[in-house]
Amino acid sequence: MHDHPHNHSHGGAIEGRHSRVYNRLARLLMKPQYRRIAADIASSAPHGAAVLDIGTGPGLLLRSLAATRPDLRLTGIDIAQDMIDHASNNLADLRVDLRAADVANLPFEDDAFDLVVTTYSSHHWEDPATAAAEIRRVLRPEGRLLNYDFERAPFTTLESALPQTSRTKFRAPWSLVMKTIRFEARPPMTEQ
Repeated sequence: MHDHPHNHSHGGAIEGRHSRVYNRLARLLMKPQYRRIAADIASSAPHGAAVLDIGTGPGLLLRSLAATRPDLRLTGIDIAQDMIDHASNNLADLRVDLRAADVANLPFEDDAFDLVVTTYSSHHWEDPATAAAEIRRVLRPEGRLLNYDFERAPFTTLESALPQTSRTKFRAPWSLVMKTIRFEARPPMTEQ
C-alpha cells in the first residue's frame, strides 16, 4: 500500500505519519474508553472464546481484553499494515494473532469465532454489505457481533445479514464527545 501523507481516507485506512500520530493519541487519550468497552465485552464472552477485533488499530481493545480475560483467544485485523505494526509493538508481550486484512475479505475459515467485535471502525467500511456477509460467515452459529460506533455506522446493512439485533446507547468516559451506539447481532437461527 502507498503512503498518502495528505489523505488518510484511502480505503478507510490510517497509514504512514497519520498512523503514528493516531497510535500516540489513542494510547494517551483512549485507554479509558477501550477499558470500558473491554469490560462490557468481557462480561458476556464465553469462557475460552475465540474473539476477532476488526479494525484493531494500535491494539488498545485487545490489550484491555487480555488483561480482563486472559482465557480469550484474541485475533485482530486492520486494513493498514502500519496499524498492525503498531499493534504488534504494543502487544509484543501477549499471544495475539494480528493480520493486515480487509473486513470485506476475511482470511479465516467459516465458523471461526465466537465473538466478532469492532470499535469506531464500521463507519469507514467501503462495502458494508460484503463486510456483514463476511462477519456472518466467520461467526459460529451461536456467535455474536458487538459493534461500538457512531450513529452514522451502517447498522441497517449489518441487520440485513445478522437479523437478531439490538441497539443501545453506550455510556463510556468519552460519551459526551463520542456518542456511541452499542450494536449487538447474532446470526439467524439455522434450520436443524
